[in-house]
Formats: sequence, structure tokens, C-alpha cells
Amino acid sequence: MMFPESLRLRIQLWHGFLLAAVLIGFAVGAYRYQAVNEMRRVDAEIRLRVRAVTDSLVSTRGQGGRPPPPGVEREFKLAPARAALFDGTDGSDYYYAVWRRDGSEWACSEKAPLPIERPTRPNDNEPLQSERTRGELREAFTFTPPGECLLAGRSIAPELAALRDYARWLAAIAASVLAFALAIGWWITSRALRPITSIVDTAQRIATGDLSERIPVRSASSELGHLSTVLNDTFAQLESTFARQARFTADAAHELRTPVAIILSQAQRVLTRERDPATYQRTLEACVSAARRLNQLTESMLTLATHDGDAISVKHEPCDLAVIARETAEPLRPLAEERHIALELNLAPAPCIGDALRLSQIVLNLLSNALDHTPDGGRISLRTTTDSDQSLFTITDNGSGIAEEHLPRIFDRFYRANASRTRTIGGAGLGLSICKAIADEHGATLEVKSEPGKGSTFTVKLPLSSR
Repeated sequence: MMFPESLRLRIQLWHGFLLAAVLIGFAVGAYRYQAVNEMRRVDAEIRLRVRAVTDSLVSTRGQGGRPPPPGVEREFKLAPARAALFDGTDGSDYYYAVWRRDGSEWACSEKAPLPIERPTRPNDNEPLQSERTRGELREAFTFTPPGECLLAGRSIAPELAALRDYARWLAAIAASVLAFALAIGWWITSRALRPITSIVDTAQRIATGDLSERIPVRSASSELGHLSTVLNDTFAQLESTFARQARFTADAAHELRTPVAIILSQAQRVLTRERDPATYQRTLEACVSAARRLNQLTESMLTLATHDGDAISVKHEPCDLAVIARETAEPLRPLAEERHIALELNLAPAPCIGDALRLSQIVLNLLSNALDHTPDGGRISLRTTTDSDQSLFTITDNGSGIAEEHLPRIFDRFYRANASRTRTIGGAGLGLSICKAIADEHGATLEVKSEPGKGSTFTVKLPLSSR
């Protein structure tokens, strides 16, 4: 059996099936109750007349109520008071019949529908009194101890017709209730599923490119309201992701265009006419510098793309942040000394779980960033320590600092708090993004505190090693 795919129609079918089953059960029960009560009433009236016939039989027998001697025939008569029960004055045509012990008919009323078959009593275990139905006739009979059989009955055609009318009335009521309930159920189902229609319409508009669309939420506490809220959050994340992707693409194109333009312009300039060796050398040096910047941009974007695609395998091995920081910082000390920048290392053991190579990249990027933004004669401090169940790496400088409004976005790709300074010192605004991606891979947190003119502090928190 094929069920319809429409959720609304499925709900209606199940609702209609269950309601129809309940209504049918109620109607059948009501009909049977009415029929049983009606038959009980008719049987009580018929049994009353059977008793009247029995009393008349006793009177006919004579003194002692014994059967007459063999060969003596007595006429069976109803007393006037008992005969009134069969005269039809109450609108019912009751009849009676009496059979002798030998099965021959003894008496029968004029209104009896002939022929009347004498009830049988095959053995003594059969009840002395019982009822039977013959077509539209209802009869009650009894057997006397000597063996006579007495029967009374009447037509139940009016009762059967009334029961048929009652059944039609029940069917009409049940059909009306079912139709009304289905109409109300359809309306309720339509209102209940209206949010799904709204969800579908909104999703279709989003699929066409309108990422700002949101599902209207009427009741956040309902199941569909909760679903709409979750979907709205998902759509908002999608919009934010696409916006970041578009911004990243635009920024990447802008950043890549500059070194490519330098290489092209320098090469075209020297190709217009013959140049002296010194000019060729300066041009090649400019091209090499632009190519290096282009290579650096490409590697940074490749690193971020690799992190985004989950295509890398991060090691989770015991290591020490103090060792990583020292091995990374020492090679940069000569660069700091050239600019008279004090590089202070306060590295206490800080065991952790992670990939030492990638953690060293965080230290390198943060230290390079600090060197770029710290003026000559400044100070940079590297510190490692443990706190509760975490190992911490902190790098502090007394450089230019970051304004508060820029702090929420400094880990965004290509974002620069001071674009003019960054272009002077180089860099594409990807170092901090790479640090954040590596920290996320390790389940670590990367925090920043900064104040313009006073410097910045970056803190990396990693789970403490169990060793």
C-alpha cells in the first residue's frame, strides 16, 4: 500500500482513520445497547402473556391443576382478564398457541401467523423457558412438567424499523462528526505546518542568493519555533561565512595584485629599451622582492586553506612550551639586537599536549608581529607558566598597541588595525589568523589585551600535560 508523501495528508489520514474507528465503535455499541434493551422490553411483555396462558392452562385442567384422565378432552379457554392481553387494544397483535403432551395443537389464537412450528425440547437438560426469533416474529415459550408447550409472541416489525431508523440516525451523526472533525483537523494541521511552508519559502529564497532572509519565529518555545531558531542561526552563520569568504577573496586578490603589478611594471620598464647593468640589477632585485612577498602570501593562504579543509594531521604529543618558545625566539634575538629591542625570556617549564612544530609557528608569528610593531629601543617579554590544568605562553610588547574597536577582528584574515603601518613593514594580515587556526586545532585559546600607545599582550592557553 502506497502512502501519500504529503505530511499534512498523512496526518489527516491517520486522524480520520482513528476518529472513524472511534465513531464506528461508538455507533455499533450504541446500536447494540438500544437493540438489546428493546428486545428485553419485548421479551418481558411476551413472557407476561406466556404466564397468562400458563395460568389459563392450570384453570383448564381443573382441581389440583392435574391433566385430565386419558380420553377426556377439555376445551382450552383464556379468562376474560387474560384474553384482554391478546385483543390488540394496546396496538400490538399478540398471539398464543398451546400444544398437548403428544405434540398436537390444543389451542391457538385467531391472530396467530399460521403455521406455527411447535418448539422442541430434545432432552431434560434443555431450559423450560426460552425465546426465539422467526423473521420479524419474536416468541417466548415454556414447557410444563407434564409436557405441554405454551407459546406467546408478536411481530417486532415496528421495533426493527425503529432500530433501522436509529442506525441511519447514528450513521448520519457519525458522518457529520467525522466530516466536521476532518475539516477542523485540516485547519489545525495547516496552521501547525505553516512554519514548515515558511521555512521552505525562506530556504528557497536563500538558495537563490538572498542570504539575508530569515524565518519568522512566532513561538520560540514550540518544536517548529525551536527548529526555526536553529535554522536562522545556521543561515546567519552561512551568511557570515560567505561574507568572510567574499572578503577573503577580495583581500587576497588585492594583496596578490600588488606584487604581480610590481613584477610586470619593472619587467616592462626595462624591456622598452637597453639599460645599464645597474638598472637591470635594481629591477631584478625589485622583482625578487615582489616575488618573495607573493610567495609568502601564497604559503600563508595555502596554510589557512589547509586548516579550513581539515586536510592536516595534528600530532598530540607531550611537549614543553618553554622549550618551544626558547628554540623559536633565540634565532630572532640578533634581529631584535639590531634594533636595540630587549628580548626577555622568563620561561618556566610548561608541559602540554600538542604538535611542537605547529606550536612553534604560533610563537614565531606572535614574536614576528611584536617585532614589527615595537619601536627601536623597545622591550618584548616572553613568559611561560602553568595555571591549574593549563600551560600558558604569554608575549608582551610595549609597541603601538591596538585600539579597542579593532580587537574583535584582529584574528580575521587580511584585517589590519593600522593599514598604512602594515604596508610599510610588510605582511598581509594573515599571521594572527594562522595563530588562531592552529590554536583551535589544539583546543587552545588565544587571547589578547592591548592599549594604544602602551603595547599588547597575547596569551595562549593549552591543556596541561599529564607527565
